[in-house]
Amino acid sequence: MNRWDVVIVGGGPAGVTTALSAKNSYHDKNVLIIRREETSLIPCGIPYVLHSLKKVENNIMPDKPLEAAGVELMVGDVVEIEPAAKVIILRSGEKLEYDRLVMATGSTPFIPPIPGIEKKGVHLIKKEMDYLRDLKKSVEESRRIVVIGGGFIGVEVTDELLKEGKDVTIVEKLDSLLPLSMDEEFGTMVKEMLEAKGVRVLTGISVKEITGEEGTDGVELENGEKIDADLVLVAAGYRPRLELARKTGLEINERYGIIVDEYMRTSMKGVFAVGDCAAKKHFLTGEFTKLMLASTAMAQGRLAGSNLYEVKVIKELRGSLGTFSTKIQGTAFAAMGLTEREAKKLGVSYVVGRNETVDRHPGKLPGASSVYIKLIYAKVSHQLLGAQIRGGDSAGEMINTLSIMMQNNMTDMQVDTMQIGTHPLLTSSPIAYPIINATVDAITKQ
Repeated sequence: MNRWDVVIVGGGPAGVTTALSAKNSYHDKNVLIIRREETSLIPCGIPYVLHSLKKVENNIMPDKPLEAAGVELMVGDVVEIEPAAKVIILRSGEKLEYDRLVMATGSTPFIPPIPGIEKKGVHLIKKEMDYLRDLKKSVEESRRIVVIGGGFIGVEVTDELLKEGKDVTIVEKLDSLLPLSMDEEFGTMVKEMLEAKGVRVLTGISVKEITGEEGTDGVELENGEKIDADLVLVAAGYRPRLELARKTGLEINERYGIIVDEYMRTSMKGVFAVGDCAAKKHFLTGEFTKLMLASTAMAQGRLAGSNLYEVKVIKELRGSLGTFSTKIQGTAFAAMGLTEREAKKLGVSYVVGRNETVDRHPGKLPGASSVYIKLIYAKVSHQLLGAQIRGGDSAGEMINTLSIMMQNNMTDMQVDTMQIGTHPLLTSSPIAYPIINATVDAITKQ
């Protein structure tokens, strides 16, 4: 029976980052990743295989960094773990011994209980190469497509289908697009952009049934309206993959994932969990959050890999900030922390600062984009609680900067006096820098 120091079950971003961190921290340990697929896909790139990437094979996560670090790879399906004996059993019958085990089993698409969802012509957004090849072929053969779900995956998929020249309807049961990540004003911006390109956007309504005989011919809404379609795409979020953890006896929350501590340790000694399969709590509220992001997964992986044998990195993961960015119709949208909707729901006393400017100076320079930013600050402690941005490509790095500010508990006055570097071709004017000016707007309302 082969023996490994560290075995990681799952080869997505969390598993890969854990492996690299483990090899960097413990050079003498042998590290093995076991994954189901011969090749791993980049999860965030999956919507873009429908058009921008041309083919699924252009979205492969390279194995070279793992090979260069000396991490071993094995393709297989782990069906059982015997924690007392520290033994892993594969579907092939092969058994492996381990000293440290990391669960990085990821997530699976949530299948909403809609009658007819099993029909031919109904597709999920899976992280599997062969499935995505079939999906891409079905998209190419279809003209009218209904997308169920208006979160960032559903919106990104819709944008790609537009580029393919498809007739698209998107249905979101909550009151606006991007409802779990951004406030309604930003969801409205996305809605208007998509509608301007011919997309029919329906919010605040659910799909009652997916219609058709063996294959789908459309959907029926809860108000009785029928929408014809050749293809239905379901982008209703993901759920942690917990079958193996449940069978092993790890403590889990069925909705949110494997329970872990601040160092990603599970309820069993020597067993860790990272990524989508691990339960996450919100940075500010301490409540469980359903947001699954590669950036969070990689932070967890780096922390777990460093501390497999001893606490080398004294660092508590205080929770998920929910930092994300996307691009719709050439416009970037980004968010992190609490939305105003969430702050109201929690009863937090807050003020909002807003600013709109351009990300070059002067604004007539080529490549300049309008930037609209919304910041939420606590009214008593003055700490940054959340941010949302619409604008050009600079929004992606601005939201990362704001995430660092929140992790370091920066107050509005600290942001106001922040020293920054600016340049006409790279940033907004120093006298109109959006993060600072939105903060000043908030300060005047304190």
